Amino acid sequence: MKIKTFEIRVDPAVRERDERIVNEFLAAVRVSRLHCGCLRGRSSWTVIVIFHDPTDEEIAAAPALVGDFLPPATDLTGQECERYEALCLWRDRRAEAMGRKPFVIASNRDLLNIARNDVATPEDLLEIRGFGPRRAERYGAEIVAVLDSLEDACG
Repeated sequence: MKIKTFEIRVDPAVRERDERIVNEFLAAVRVSRLHCGCLRGRSSWTVIVIFHDPTDEEIAAAPALVGDFLPPATDLTGQECERYEALCLWRDRRAEAMGRKPFVIASNRDLLNIARNDVATPEDLLEIRGFGPRRAERYGAEIVAVLDSLEDACG
C-alpha cells in the first residue's frame, strides 16, 4: 500500500491543471481509500490517496489513454490517436527519468496539438501553441523521433 498527497488550488488559473494531475494519477493506480479536506489558512484542498500499483492484468484491461483524457469534443483520426498515445508514453517516461511531473515537459493539450499537425522537424514545433524556442530545442528531436518511429512502423 502506498500514499500520495495532492494539493488542488482554488484559483481558477491553476485549478484545472491541478485537477488534471490528480485525475491522471487516479486513472493509473488502484485506489484503496481517498480522503480530502480544506487546508486552514490556504485556498486549496488536500487530497490523500491510498493506493496499490495496478497488476499486469489490470493494466492490460485498462482503456486507452486517449479515451480517458481527451476533451469530450475531440475528434481524432486513427493516426492522430496513435500519435497522441505515443507522445503521451514518451512524455511520461521522459518525465519519470527526469524525476519531474509530465506536464512540465508538455501538457496533454500540447501533445494533442502536435498529434493533429505535421511535425517533421524540431523547428515545426514552433508553430504549435505551447511550444517556444526553449521547449522545442530541449525536446524537439525526441518528439520528431517518436513521430518518425510511428511512420516507419506503418511503412
